Amino acid sequence: MMDETAGGRRNGTARQTAAGTEPGPTIYLQLAGVVLFWGANWPLMKLALIDIGPLAFCAVRLVGTIVSLALLAPLLRFPLLPHRGERLMIAVVGLLQVGGMMGLSNIGLQFVSPGRASVLAYTMQMWTLPLGLLLLGERISKRQAAAALLTFAGVVVFFNPALVNWNDVNALIGNGFLIGCAISWALGATLYRRRLWRTPFWTQIFWQVAASAAVMAPLALFAETARPINWSGSLLTVIAYNCLIATGLCYWWWSKALSVMPASQAGQIVCLVPVTALLLSAVFDNERLSLSVLLSVALIGGGIALSARAR
Repeated sequence: MMDETAGGRRNGTARQTAAGTEPGPTIYLQLAGVVLFWGANWPLMKLALIDIGPLAFCAVRLVGTIVSLALLAPLLRFPLLPHRGERLMIAVVGLLQVGGMMGLSNIGLQFVSPGRASVLAYTMQMWTLPLGLLLLGERISKRQAAAALLTFAGVVVFFNPALVNWNDVNALIGNGFLIGCAISWALGATLYRRRLWRTPFWTQIFWQVAASAAVMAPLALFAETARPINWSGSLLTVIAYNCLIATGLCYWWWSKALSVMPASQAGQIVCLVPVTALLLSAVFDNERLSLSVLLSVALIGGGIALSARAR
């Protein structure tokens, strides 16, 4: 799961202007599919971690994604190599918002329920504001400040003693990794906004995934040597789902949406991903939806939506 909004913002907006068309019902149905499939992936990833280590799962998913994108390259007509002068920076961005985001979220997901994990990961919009101020000198509008405060309030509610056992070290570590996942994602998105890119959207995605795989694969071999992989039917199914559906199909639909609407508008719809993950986790993983959880999700979701409208 990489940066669904930042990764295609500039190129997507350019395509939208060139196309001069309005999104039809099919585009909205495809975006609904993206929300459903990305939301469903959080409980599925939790299931996969029973049979495989978090870093190994990340590495396998990245390698599978590379193969999927390479097969799609002739169909989508994109080169595999970025323009000279952009390769290193695209790789750095990828390591943060693809490899770092996936790796940290997988580690956190070992100790945290999938619905909660997805909500914390999607607080990345809150962290882009201070990072944008520090690294880009961006001004923070009143609406953006209000969005960040709403999201932060939701995070505070999420960490109240009724929801998090502060004596459970694993729970604290898991939640900490998920916050780190959101910050890594936000830092990658912020660095991405520092320049205009000549490299096509799909080439950027491929290069980001390839750079992440090149780091994550040896890291997984080193860190998880003692943990064997149980190649069960459920694990193979989740891996296939991640490579073909959550990446290949969903990014195809996402790219089509960006060709006819601004990324900020599409991003508001994608904000429903953590809500979908939370509801599916409640149904299939018996994740408890207490009043505190619902209040926290409402605050964070409101902050994310307001942040998307402010861009």
